Amino acid sequence: MFMKSILLTILFFFFFYLSSYSQGYKNDTDSANDNVKQSIKLYDDFTGAEANIYNGREYIPYLFKKTGSSLFESDSLASGWISYEGRICQPIPIQYDVARDQVIILNYDGKSKIFLQNEAIDSFHFSNHTFIRLKENPIANLNHAGFYDLLLNGHIQVLASRKKNYKENIRDNEVIRDFYSQDQFYIHKGNKYFEVKNKNDVYRLLFDKRREIENHLHKQNIKFRRDNFEEALLIAATIYNQQTN
Repeated sequence: MFMKSILLTILFFFFFYLSSYSQGYKNDTDSANDNVKQSIKLYDDFTGAEANIYNGREYIPYLFKKTGSSLFESDSLASGWISYEGRICQPIPIQYDVARDQVIILNYDGKSKIFLQNEAIDSFHFSNHTFIRLKENPIANLNHAGFYDLLLNGHIQVLASRKKNYKENIRDNEVIRDFYSQDQFYIHKGNKYFEVKNKNDVYRLLFDKRREIENHLHKQNIKFRRDNFEEALLIAATIYNQQTN
């Protein structure tokens, strides 16, 4: 409430200032526009450009017993940045609840957590990962809107759609929910997105550099396996980008 009162007071001040100023320059449109821009800048400088980001709803932790984590990378907040409604807010403490698909930040009170409106987020970055929000685009072969972890950006892109789910198990007469990951990986090539699930999918897309990729993976003793698919995919795509003009 205190924060909102301050913001309302500032807004009232600026609107009053602009109204008074414009009365003396009714015929000077350029001057009025310049002062509007200046007032917005002063407002942002005073409140911080991230003021609108605190309109999210309270984040409620899981109440059931569980193992594993619904969060990406860590259960702790990590400093990063968020592009929110076209504005970069940084530094800002971030968590990403993958299971709920909620981007979480520390509220302005410094104690509670809130989750943001996904539609207002363009991208966000923390823990050395950059997530971009993509819209459904059947023409580009992208059938699912949402946040995608941009793992590699070059001639081709590699992206991951982070997913988490849980299985219910009964232990000691209690229901325990065990979280596990179900990530999906994509290669963006030639203005289209292709899901890749195994090495055959990868080589089918990167066929023109297959020999170079296989030689490099062989030297590093890396194979496409379920437990290291992301690592092998990134190496293959990196070699492809390096070998492609």
